Amino acid sequence: GFMSGIQYWEIVVDSRTQNELKIGVSKEKKKDIESAFSDYPTGYAFYGLGELRHGECSTGQKYGKKFRKSGIIGVCLNMEQGTLSFSLNGEFFGVAYKDKALEKGPIYPAVGLLRVCGITLITGKQMPI
Repeated sequence: GFMSGIQYWEIVVDSRTQNELKIGVSKEKKKDIESAFSDYPTGYAFYGLGELRHGECSTGQKYGKKFRKSGIIGVCLNMEQGTLSFSLNGEFFGVAYKDKALEKGPIYPAVGLLRVCGITLITGKQMPI
């Protein structure tokens, strides 16, 4: 898991993906595979319906844009400021979460693939300015 600093990674969503994809981070390394990491207070996610999920499985604040079948989703975890932000196809949506819990590691990248989904993880990229 990440212990400090600013971390950035992307996933490429492919044609198999409907709305049932969540991407973000979790303060816990392992979760029940029958539920999404963001269903718990330790998980923070951007959901394919253009919503945020944190400690909730059925409703969330509107954020960004919906995505399905294609797109590149960027994730920026800034542990110096305790923020988590997302982008879609290079369009930055601003800070999604600001929480003291995001300042202290370990924090793990997390993806929830529900039903039919397909992604490619891309690491080692520089954060776009």
